[in-house]
Amino acid sequence: MTIHRSRFRVRFYPSHGTWTCIVQRVDAEGMPMEDVLTATGDSRDHSREAALTAATDPDVREAIEASVH
Repeated sequence: MTIHRSRFRVRFYPSHGTWTCIVQRVDAEGMPMEDVLTATGDSRDHSREAALTAATDPDVREAIEASVH
């Protein structure tokens, strides 16, 4: 699942019983430029919560907060 907000894209990936939340900075066309933050958890929601805890940039936090189902 991919969610675009502003200059960031939030993606969630399940793998072997865990989930990874990746926040990427994107260019004007929406193409990823770099990974800004990666967090893991036992579920999609837990990985999202871990990403919120780790985020220090208010724009990154806003993108993650907007990624609710």
